[in-house]
Amino acid sequence: MTRSWLLYIFSVLLFGASITLAHRVPEGLTTIELNENTETIEIVHRLHNHDVELALSEILNDPQWSLDTLEARAQLALYVEKRFQIINRSNEKLVELKLIGAELEGDEILVFQEAVNPLPNSLAMRHDALREIISEQVNTVNILLGSQTRTLVFEKQDKWKELPENNR
Repeated sequence: MTRSWLLYIFSVLLFGASITLAHRVPEGLTTIELNENTETIEIVHRLHNHDVELALSEILNDPQWSLDTLEARAQLALYVEKRFQIINRSNEKLVELKLIGAELEGDEILVFQEAVNPLPNSLAMRHDALREIISEQVNTVNILLGSQTRTLVFEKQDKWKELPENNR
């Protein structure tokens, strides 16, 4: 009987460990890059559907809120638009971003924006999407500039982060 109990306890511990290891960190990935065909700066935000639905249902106080409708995807796009900003450090003005839309892709939702003008040489940005609701949310921004990629990571209480001129 002792051996059976030990085997049982070992199985429970092993199962619990596998669940812990399988826990996915809530994260968003934003990519900023020049589309050479159109000469526009494209911004694509990738967020996990489950994280978005949990957060926005709480923000909107609607437990049934879902990304299944076009209206919901538009609400999300407007939400991201308010929480992702780029500022020109030389004049401290916001860089004008145009909201293009949002679409589902597998278990992710993509929100599309474009910079109306070329990015300034000295800039800072903030990416607060989902972080006011999901404390573990990490938003990574990859800025592809020619052959270089620069990365900014937003987590916890991060606000504005600079991308220095000499790193561009």
